[in-house]
Amino acid sequence: MPQRIDDPSIDNDDWLWRRIRNRPQWYAQNPDGTYRLSSVAFLDSYTNEVSVDLAKLTTQEFALRSDADDGLAQINAGLPRSLQHVVTADPEPDNPAHALICPPSTLSQGQRKSSARLMAQAAEWLVLPQSLRS
Repeated sequence: MPQRIDDPSIDNDDWLWRRIRNRPQWYAQNPDGTYRLSSVAFLDSYTNEVSVDLAKLTTQEFALRSDADDGLAQINAGLPRSLQHVVTADPEPDNPAHALICPPSTLSQGQRKSSARLMAQAAEWLVLPQSLRS
């Protein structure tokens, strides 16, 4: 995995959109019946880099284009940075809004999960996954 450098063109108050898979391990029900994100939503066991879209460069429809059953949540770019993560643009040929949240390589698996939990707690739903829609 290449060494990632934080991207100063992404402001701390820029919204990062994370596609939330329509799978029960990605969210949990609160006692009041609402749903919250699980830390799984901000973990990647393969690369440790979390794929997101820069909201200012895309639309919700485009972000969900590959699976309309998925949901969408947002956090500010400043949150992962406050947890010592790098936020960097990573445009792809078919998605110029693509970006990454990258934890420092020095974090243990437990520390990465703790950071993911904090991001999940702060995330706001934009679109619920299909199985949670009324």
